[in-house]
Amino acid sequence: MDGFMTGSSLPALERSLQFMSARQKLLVGNLANAETPGFRPVDVDPRAFQGALRDAMDTGSVDQQGSLQFDDAAPVTFSSAGVELKPEILADNIVFHDGNDRSAERMMQRLTENVYAFRMASQLMRNQFDLMNAAIRERP
Repeated sequence: MDGFMTGSSLPALERSLQFMSARQKLLVGNLANAETPGFRPVDVDPRAFQGALRDAMDTGSVDQQGSLQFDDAAPVTFSSAGVELKPEILADNIVFHDGNDRSAERMMQRLTENVYAFRMASQLMRNQFDLMNAAIRERP
């Protein structure tokens, strides 16, 4: 079983979905507070997660439960329970008179990119499960 899990993409897909789910909460919170005076949107750069994922896959370390073991990246911390994000304030727009730093277009772009990445990872995971089911049944 351990050999199967280390050769499988399921642990990487599991962590990817956990990251994107946690990030989605941040991005939705940004939209919900866009009109709040003084609110500054926050996010976690997905490249930090992608780098940690790449390093974990290169080492191929999987724990007893089959989860991929990560070295914690600065804005992303991994545990057996999931992913914890340490978001940073985005400063990619001018500060408005009410102290808010919002750009609806950029917030929607980040949200859309995250949703599409989540859909792709979940579809890949579904395909992996379909392949396992076909192998178990010994027919397509």
